Parts: sequence; C-alpha cells; structure tokens
Amino acid sequence: MSIQNEMRRVKLTNLEHIVRRLRREIENLCKTVCINLDCGLTKPEELPIEQVDSQWDEIKNKWAGLTIALSEIARLKAELE
Repeated sequence: MSIQNEMRRVKLTNLEHIVRRLRREIENLCKTVCINLDCGLTKPEELPIEQVDSQWDEIKNKWAGLTIALSEIARLKAELE
C-alpha cells in the first residue's frame, strides 16, 4: 500500500502544479479580455470581438481542466486520509 500511496502523493503534487498553472493562465487571459473589451481604449465598432471570442473559448477550456484537476485532487486527498 505504501507504494500506491506514494504514487498518489506524486500525482497529487503534479495536479497541484497544474492547478496553479491553470489559475495563472486563466487570470492572464481574463486580464487580456478585459483590456480588449475596454471601450475607453477602443471604439465599440473596433473591438476585436473575434479575438476575444477565441480567448473566451480558451478560458472555458482551461476552466474545465481546472475543475477536473480540483476534483481529482479532492479524490486523492480523500484516499490518502
């Protein structure tokens, strides 16, 4: 059992790194979207809607990965207790 638990701990550590990376990436994308949608900087008719739409899709994909990683972390922590 100790080898399995050690493998779980390694997987848990890897997932925690993934969560931190995804949170940073999501935060950066959100900042970029906010800048791109700032009508104080850009006229509404000149907003880069196609680019923002693509960025939003990327945020959704990263968010899905984040939620999966967080649920896997919760499962591993429960198994290690």
